[in-house]
Amino acid sequence: MQFTQQQKFELDAKMSQEHLDVLNIIKECKDDAITRKQIVAILGKDASYFRQLNDIINDLVVIFKEPIGSSSNKYKNGYFYCRTKNDFRIARQSLNSRVEKIKEREQVLSKLSK
Repeated sequence: MQFTQQQKFELDAKMSQEHLDVLNIIKECKDDAITRKQIVAILGKDASYFRQLNDIINDLVVIFKEPIGSSSNKYKNGYFYCRTKNDFRIARQSLNSRVEKIKEREQVLSKLSK
């Protein structure tokens, strides 16, 4: 059986302490969701850590297959651990909304560059 580079990386990947810390913060959140700002504060970091936090959360979902969703609506604002079908629905809906907005920006920039 042949593996792609991504699959090989996923097989060899070990969760760092930073990954574990972020995962535990999100999993143990007592509210519906926790914001990046709150996670950064709990970790004792400053705003310059936001980009790294995004990368860590992406790793947790894509590489380590943790069901972490995010949303920015008034009912659920921030990151959350998906535990129910509704959590997964909200997370997918949020991602699809962002994808559509990014596509729209790309199309406008493409037209402007001609």
